[in-house]
Amino acid sequence: MKQLPIDPLISRGGSGHLSLVGLPGAGKTTLGRQLAAHFNRPFLDLDVAIEVRTGRSVRAVFAEDGEAAFRAIEAAVLRDALALAGPPLVLATGGGTPCFHDNMALLNQAGLTLWLDVPSAVLAARLPPEEVAKRPLLAAAGGAEAWLRETLTARSQFYSQARLRCSAACTLPAVVAQLAGAGFALPATLPPAS
Repeated sequence: MKQLPIDPLISRGGSGHLSLVGLPGAGKTTLGRQLAAHFNRPFLDLDVAIEVRTGRSVRAVFAEDGEAAFRAIEAAVLRDALALAGPPLVLATGGGTPCFHDNMALLNQAGLTLWLDVPSAVLAARLPPEEVAKRPLLAAAGGAEAWLRETLTARSQFYSQARLRCSAACTLPAVVAQLAGAGFALPATLPPAS
């Protein structure tokens, strides 16, 4: 398996990462990019990192290798990303990431975790058919809202271990205020450009 190519600015280690967890469609990638820009931190979407590592889409890995193999790859990519030296990341995890291989404990050890707890009806409305088709577990389920409801029931025990929970409107201003209340580092976490 090839090593994940990482831009030097995405390298970091130790603590101080901000990891977003939640169901598919909760806004982890969208909000993660906004938070990374706001806090001047590098952003990493774990699913994209997995695709770079494997040279295949997440959907292809699921289809060709199965979920157990995908979860092992996901855990390895997560550990590699969190172990790099440099400034702390804003990390958008996959929906199932916290539920396997003690990943939630690892995320909590690496920094602040935020659960984007969006109601399943809202999530289902956010996911048009073309988005559902991109998400292997959701595509296989048939009905998005029923799958999201059942999956939330199963995954809540992991998501609830996050240090923070956003269950209202998870907009950038609301989340920034919540993070400030938790003592999250302010902007300027990256070295100045030379």
